[in-house]
Amino acid sequence: MSSAVGPPVAVDGFFQPRRAAFWLLVFFLVIGAFSTLSKIHLSYEIVPTSVLVGTLVWSLYTVPFLLFLRALDVFEQHSPLGFALAFAWGGFGAVYLVIPVNGAVESLAAKLGGPEFAARWGPALAAPTNEEIFKYLGVVLLVMIARTQFPTILSVVVMGAMVGLGFQVMEDLVYTANTAIQFPSSDQVAPVIVMLIVRGLLGGLWSHALYTSIACFGLGYLVARPEHPLPRRLAVAALFFLLAWSAHFFWDSPWLQGLDGGVFTLALVKGVPVLVVGFAVWYLASREQYCRVRAITDAYLDRTLVTPEEIPALASFSERRRARKHLRFRHGRPAARTLRRLQRAQLHLLRVCSQSGPSPQAWRAAQEVRALRAHLDELTEDPSTRSE
Repeated sequence: MSSAVGPPVAVDGFFQPRRAAFWLLVFFLVIGAFSTLSKIHLSYEIVPTSVLVGTLVWSLYTVPFLLFLRALDVFEQHSPLGFALAFAWGGFGAVYLVIPVNGAVESLAAKLGGPEFAARWGPALAAPTNEEIFKYLGVVLLVMIARTQFPTILSVVVMGAMVGLGFQVMEDLVYTANTAIQFPSSDQVAPVIVMLIVRGLLGGLWSHALYTSIACFGLGYLVARPEHPLPRRLAVAALFFLLAWSAHFFWDSPWLQGLDGGVFTLALVKGVPVLVVGFAVWYLASREQYCRVRAITDAYLDRTLVTPEEIPALASFSERRRARKHLRFRHGRPAARTLRRLQRAQLHLLRVCSQSGPSPQAWRAAQEVRALRAHLDELTEDPSTRSE
């Protein structure tokens, strides 16, 4: 998968009050937050402990996902505001828009197919269609607000995962509160634990964050590959949205409900294929990012700043960690910490070059890389080779 580097482009911020898409996003965030938080407040009046503990639990649940997605954003194009807007759209804007539409689709299914059909197939018809559309629209709005923040397919995929994560966490909190209200005992902590196991552990890895990231691979191809014909890009965008819809439909469908082994086995049988598809999509997006790192290096940098051997590690979160772990084993923690600083400096240099080319900012970033590399060489030098 090739990724040519065009001319340097300055990066827009996500605060764009002169763009209609910004105010449309803000509008739905405000009314969505008011509506969703009002419902949660009503639940708090009935089961306050469940709501407070649930908020804490789902907040902690979110942290590793946030750190992981942030680490994947190699070029750090997206500011904290961008991540916050994406998460908020999923948690407030999309949730607000989805609730009445899901109800309408399930009512229509009951009218056309009867109550039994609606009970079995209503969620599988309503949720994938409405939820994937409204989550996707949030990413479209973010792209319209700050187009230059999305130079790679992975940058769009990461933002899609953030939207999906926001939707997933808010939905889990609402389900937790509703379950606590209907729980057969007065214990307000038990329903939180139950929902954490069912929705967080058994369903969390192949839930909304994964669906939306799959759909947004196609959107990323559409916006980050202008060199390809528009009909081809539109077809790829439609294909990956359909793939995300199918994964969501498969999870919500009543298929395999009678499978032996209970809920755990059913979750694995349904979830693992979705996870495999998601892994393949993330792998393709990461490969495209690797090609971009290599292209920027070839266009702007010499091999003393980023060596060919370092390019795969810079383009991959797991490879960067593996390189540091290997160095820590051979030369100790100070060397590993210095390598971490060097990797961050190299990524900063790549980002500056992609935005401004061989500019004074790039020269200063290159000087920092050289200084850190010299320090790392000192830490990893074999004492026997030093001159007396």
